[in-house]
Amino acid sequence: MKLKQYIKILIVTSCLWCVFSLHANSAAEGLSQLFASIQTMQAHFTQTIFDNHGKAVQRSEGRMAFQRSGRFRWDVQRPIPQLIIVNGERLWIYDADLQQVVIRSLRQSAGEVPALLLSSSNTSLQADFRVREQKPKSTGGRANWRWFVLTPKEHDNMFEQIHVGFQQGEVRAMRLLDHLGHATFIEFQRIQLNTALSPTLFSFTPKKGVDVIDETRR
Repeated sequence: MKLKQYIKILIVTSCLWCVFSLHANSAAEGLSQLFASIQTMQAHFTQTIFDNHGKAVQRSEGRMAFQRSGRFRWDVQRPIPQLIIVNGERLWIYDADLQQVVIRSLRQSAGEVPALLLSSSNTSLQADFRVREQKPKSTGGRANWRWFVLTPKEHDNMFEQIHVGFQQGEVRAMRLLDHLGHATFIEFQRIQLNTALSPTLFSFTPKKGVDVIDETRR
């Protein structure tokens, strides 16, 4: 998967948690209440990417942390380590194998996904998406989960739909579908909500010898 597309997925993931207010239909109100109850989150994640035939083509796993003030950490540990940090203004992409870090402005990166997501906390989700709630399944491993389907109102967005699954108030899974029929499924385990997080989780200082590419200076 290309790095740019991967970054877009992470921006989608992180920005969804930046939502504070939704209005109008009951599905949007229900999603708003669930998001509003999450101030911080830490979890282990697994991410699987499927091609348009439903075949799994890439799998990764690691740890993530989120804080509602726009701070986000996505630490891929396997198979290839990569660390992505957002502090609300800047985005760092650190590749340990390459000993290289790329620094971008969050505004610049979010702009690669026109009108898809919310880049600020006071943006209404419903301005950009149609929100509906799926009927919960009565059987299977995800029985009684609450699933919300977000469909972008703009047709030039990268993703056709974003599915967000909750169980007992926790975000347990996300499924992102693009226009080429590819799907990205992210599942969260060992979730910790609303605990104090160290500010060091959302900052990055390159070690000596790391090549720094600062795109914010261009």
